[in-house]
Amino acid sequence: MKELAKYISVVVMLVGVAIIAVAFFSGAPKINTQLLLGTGLIFNGFLGHIFVNNMKQGTLVSNIIWAIVLGIVPFFIYFGAKKVAYSHEDFDLYN
Repeated sequence: MKELAKYISVVVMLVGVAIIAVAFFSGAPKINTQLLLGTGLIFNGFLGHIFVNNMKQGTLVSNIIWAIVLGIVPFFIYFGAKKVAYSHEDFDLYN
């Protein structure tokens, strides 16, 4: 579970790639909503991967900035994954 928590953002990026692939390979016309949703998930997963694997513990201000950049719901998903993936001792080594 700890390994999956480190790579939850990669799963989000793969879902975005799957949405774009389905839009590309289906015979239906490409809808901009599908393409924007897939691209948004890829971009959010990329930023989420940076957030989760950043070993700085973060202050209240930095967490608010990350919540604005990532979005409220994804921020709490990534924040929970970061807490599961790394112990308090891991943070102490880097801070």
